[in-house]
Amino acid sequence: MNTKYLSLKSSKTTKIGLRTEGYIHYRVLSDQDQKLYFNITANDDGGYYSKEIIPFDSVEELVKNIKPNVAISSSLVRSVFIGRSNNNAAFLAAILREEKLLAPMTDAVKKHTVEAGWDRWQTEMLKNVTKAKPFEPEVVKPAKGKKSSKKSVVPIDVIAIEADIDITDTDFELLQPK
Repeated sequence: MNTKYLSLKSSKTTKIGLRTEGYIHYRVLSDQDQKLYFNITANDDGGYYSKEIIPFDSVEELVKNIKPNVAISSSLVRSVFIGRSNNNAAFLAAILREEKLLAPMTDAVKKHTVEAGWDRWQTEMLKNVTKAKPFEPEVVKPAKGKKSSKKSVVPIDVIAIEADIDITDTDFELLQPK
């Protein structure tokens, strides 16, 4: 079964770091069950990032017990990614800030607080389902000519996009530093 996605929103946001330039481009997606996802689609600066489809529910689960005004770092959301790029967590945190799900700490630029209203945000996003266009995310494909001694792990929802991908010990092209 191939997962079909609808693009509910396409946007961009500034990065979190003080010396960063350019924007992170992203989409908010929905599937046929009206579950929400985030997808980083581009980085103006050319740095590495993962093209994975990140379930909103997984991110929400990580922050649900964090009290307001408690400082958290971007690394909190690192576990929702399979890819190992150091940029992934900070880029997703920037997206969550843009969506008003996280807010910056006033005394630390790289720290965040969890905002109220995650359910309201989810409801607002799903209002766009009837106007949404189908979206096919880029499939993470094996890198040519590379062998890996590590077993690659790919989430089922990413595999379902293109069932004929061989996911053995091949090194996946997740735009990782060489």
